[in-house]
Amino acid sequence: MRVTLIGHATLYVEAGDASFLVDPVLRDPFEGGAVSSWPERSVDLAALPSPDFVVISHRHPDHFDIESLAILPRDATVLLPRDPLIAHALEKLGFRKMQPLDPGRPLSFFETQIFPTRSEEPVREVGLVFADSGTAIFDQVDTAVSRETAQQVRARFKLAAHFARYASQNFDYFESRAAEFPWQEHARNLETAAMLGAGLVVPGSAGFRYCGEHAWLNRFLFPVSRPAFLADLGRVSPDQRAEAMDPGDVVEMSDGEARIVRGASPFVRCLGGSDDELRFDPTSPVPALHDPNPEGRREAELREGVIRIARALAQWARADVTPLSVPWRYRQAGAVYGLTVRLPEGALQFSLDFGAAEVPLRESASGPEPTVTHQIAASGLLDWAERRRDFFSVRGWSRRFSTERRIVGDASGVEVLKLELPDLLMHWLLRESEGADEAARRRVDLEIARCAGAPTAAARR
Repeated sequence: MRVTLIGHATLYVEAGDASFLVDPVLRDPFEGGAVSSWPERSVDLAALPSPDFVVISHRHPDHFDIESLAILPRDATVLLPRDPLIAHALEKLGFRKMQPLDPGRPLSFFETQIFPTRSEEPVREVGLVFADSGTAIFDQVDTAVSRETAQQVRARFKLAAHFARYASQNFDYFESRAAEFPWQEHARNLETAAMLGAGLVVPGSAGFRYCGEHAWLNRFLFPVSRPAFLADLGRVSPDQRAEAMDPGDVVEMSDGEARIVRGASPFVRCLGGSDDELRFDPTSPVPALHDPNPEGRREAELREGVIRIARALAQWARADVTPLSVPWRYRQAGAVYGLTVRLPEGALQFSLDFGAAEVPLRESASGPEPTVTHQIAASGLLDWAERRRDFFSVRGWSRRFSTERRIVGDASGVEVLKLELPDLLMHWLLRESEGADEAARRRVDLEIARCAGAPTAAARR
């Protein structure tokens, strides 16, 4: 068995008589232009072998990349979780052979078996064991692995290699602007690697960085580096061999043993990159939020669109009095929701006071101090609301925090309790606004339309 790291989570697996292209992301940047592969790489699409199977682990855009799928030959069989959005995109792209991946239910192709594993994350995703007559590897991808799953995999397979979840990306930073080390998640990742007991552990599925004007985020979002993960794993499981891989490196396995051959791929080349580029430093400066307006929308168009969105949000919030709904929870708390939308020049400010009987929308900075706050760039908000972008590609232009709290006690003692409330704008756009139920599909359709006419990798040869 041979496994080539193409970059980030993209692997090319050759097992027995079958070949598998896993989570193909073949161009940079990706995720709406927000991120690019790290270390940097060059992929020769003309030299990329046509896979027998394409495997998609889950729908997040750094794994499920429409632009990359659009250039692949359509005669490949696609293995995918039971996710209707992924299935819709594949059908629209012209893939006709699809096979669902169900955790715990193995699939056999020639002499190769794929064993999908369960994830404890709230996403339809799978980890992937590839096994042939001589060896097995586990691609954990982004899955959180329970002790029971780890024990099941270890009992069933003697793993030669494990591409481990390691980076614990600090995406909570987008929620609260806090940047703490992920103590518990790091412990869980180390425990999973130690419990599986693979002969070789490779830090995997986190080979990207934010780029362009979002590059400042790299100091806040990647608290665990590859060297740090390897060093900590050495303390937990000193008898395990663990090494980092760069794009273009190949793992060769035979008789249950794995070795890394550096730069051996004929179709991927590593262009370099320093570990310091992703060095965690939450004391770094945070630039002021602004609107780059990348498509050059007119100021009047941005203002009109933002006001329309704010008024529609307020109309829904007033009308929904269903017990336990998000607006109902805001009313129970008497919360004040503040929305600041940054324009290329200036800003628009709104607030919804749920402590008042009519929940008035104030279109100014006046009124009570907000307890739940969302700031966002106007062009990003409009693209998101119009389903032209998903939140993954907009979140770099969005900042949110909450001071909502409940006070209990008296002179003998006081306790201040954090009160969790979902962000009102996010909840409405993702779940309640017009077209929300079809938003992901509409965005995928737009991406596919933009890719129309792109030659496949086979046509490039």
